[in-house]
Amino acid sequence: MARLPCLHPQAVIFDLDGTLLDTAPDIIAACNATLEHFGYQPISEALARTKVTAGMREMLKLGVPVAEHASADIEGVMRSYFAQYYVEHICVYTKPFAGITDLLDDLKRQQVKLAIVTNKYEHMAQELLQRFAFYPDLEVILGCDSITHSKPHPEPILKTMEQLNVQPYETVYVGDHLNDIMAANRAKVISAAALWGYGGNECGKPESWHADYLLPDVAALRQLTMGTTS
Repeated sequence: MARLPCLHPQAVIFDLDGTLLDTAPDIIAACNATLEHFGYQPISEALARTKVTAGMREMLKLGVPVAEHASADIEGVMRSYFAQYYVEHICVYTKPFAGITDLLDDLKRQQVKLAIVTNKYEHMAQELLQRFAFYPDLEVILGCDSITHSKPHPEPILKTMEQLNVQPYETVYVGDHLNDIMAANRAKVISAAALWGYGGNECGKPESWHADYLLPDVAALRQLTMGTTS
């Protein structure tokens, strides 16, 4: 891995799914439980991962024949069942990506402000994050329903910076999806693409996203934000 500069940011803002936490196993399990409840066959993990951050409706469509999308009420009853099942089983398999917990601890020790900006509903994000020891260190947790415009609009990142009292040039936003990088660039913060996440399965090659940094693993994020690799 090429040596990255150390930015010494005042704040690091994270996306949640596919960046901070590996939530895909629980999301996929909820999708398949929903499909089976309504009489459809479960979908493969490989297929599900092509839409794991696209939202519940888009995942469900993978398992329902196109001709039945309207009659199955994907937008209504199926989505509601999915959401309820997921909340009730929100942290069965979910865990932080390797190295994340130690990095958060070390950033906090260096008095770097930590926050979450996610397109997950805020109550879901709170319900999930409170299961982890680093939860009290997160100064802002902002979901898609916390603001008027969600990512790729810059509003959630701008609002988070305002609450943290930091400037764009001293803020790093880390996300695994094209929408994350678009939002970060529009907010004029330092954008870092988390290549360990899910976005590469949905959004094409990350090299085309125009991120300031492409990070192959959490060790690279540590190097970028702290200047160390361990």
